[in-house]
Amino acid sequence: MKKKVIAMMLLATMFISACSNGGSTNSSEMSADNTEPESVPESVVFGHYEQDGDESNGPEPIEWDVISVEDGKMLLISKNVLGVRPYYTGNNVVTWESSDLRVWLNNPFYNKSFDESEQEQIVTVTNSNPDNPSFGTDGGNDTEDKVFLLSIDEAESLFADDQARDVGSNYWLRSPGSDGHYAAYVRESGKVTNGGFDCNDHNIGVRPALWISTDA
Repeated sequence: MKKKVIAMMLLATMFISACSNGGSTNSSEMSADNTEPESVPESVVFGHYEQDGDESNGPEPIEWDVISVEDGKMLLISKNVLGVRPYYTGNNVVTWESSDLRVWLNNPFYNKSFDESEQEQIVTVTNSNPDNPSFGTDGGNDTEDKVFLLSIDEAESLFADDQARDVGSNYWLRSPGSDGHYAAYVRESGKVTNGGFDCNDHNIGVRPALWISTDA
């Protein structure tokens, strides 16, 4: 009886060992072939900005939609329009590089909305500024930005459709419009409007975008 028990134990040990070896091989293959990406949030809260019109209660947290993830960083765009501002207040032909809105986003807005630790997470990127695809209007030089607006191409490629771009308000894009006095924008319906709007207009919203490091 004792020999029978020992034999059964040896057989069980061999069976478990064989299964373990086979399982290990399969597990390795599954890991190599079917590795799932880490979970990416649809939105994040990052920074603070006055949004409810009541300065007595302090600035509110900014909620951002995550619209792209690559190379250890995430591209965010504010979930809502953060107020309205002109793209440019001068009379000259303007590109994103020389716009008032770029200066405001990368200086007052950046310094006021993000504390030191948050600023360390924001990645400075080189943005290309293509000519307007419908009118050929000069888009200007590449720019290095911490905070920026989406271009026409980005607004069209990073959202599935007009509904995905729709936030219930008009908002600027950084691309030029039909000429150097106009800038492209997204309508309330979410439609990208290449012809744009007069850069001096004070009623178009601002929907900032930025890249943050996911390693921080």
